Amino acid sequence: MLRLEVRYERIGDFLADARAQLAHGGLLVRGDPPAGADRGTPVELVVATPVGSRAVAGQVLQVLAGAGVAVGFDPSLLADLVALAEAAEKSAPPAASHGAAQAAKIQQALHGDKNQRAAILRENNRMLHSYVLRNPQIGIDEVAAIARMTTVSGDILTFIAGRREWAERPEVAIGLVRNPKTPVPLAIRMLDHVGQGELRQLAKQTGVRDAIARAARKKVLGT
Repeated sequence: MLRLEVRYERIGDFLADARAQLAHGGLLVRGDPPAGADRGTPVELVVATPVGSRAVAGQVLQVLAGAGVAVGFDPSLLADLVALAEAAEKSAPPAASHGAAQAAKIQQALHGDKNQRAAILRENNRMLHSYVLRNPQIGIDEVAAIARMTTVSGDILTFIAGRREWAERPEVAIGLVRNPKTPVPLAIRMLDHVGQGELRQLAKQTGVRDAIARAARKKVLGT
């Protein structure tokens, strides 16, 4: 497997690339493309920053002569590294303890137990909520509970709906449908994973958003 490395001496440089490139599913490894770097080639990419290093598996998306190699991979693999870098960037000498506390909470959200995850979800800092959903220990009961929460952002609910193994569970789908923070078009799509009993209730309950109630009635009537 081709091994590439991108090294950042400054946190700001890493975060600039992360914000500009990770949203598109990868990073650009600048420099002359090495031998064997062809489109689709499997890659082990080492990302080294002042707050730590990670090795991620990906593949070559594009070879740019004289510019570098675009490597595609799952951006969530760098989520904790980005979080640590963001916490470090925000911390200045007078507020170093705050920055350290923020980094500790991010680590707790990413790796903590159920009680610790619940505590993070009670935080007013919504930025921390997304890291809870990236915790590999999170259970479907917790995801369903988050789907019902009106204290989380619409982005969190959209993230849940984007995970097929979560969204197709009826207890998660109904939470998203009933949550007023869920965008209406997304809530309507979630009706596909709601049971007939719940659909009938949604169709006749007055507290349900009109567009969702109408969509539920159509499904009940089979139209």
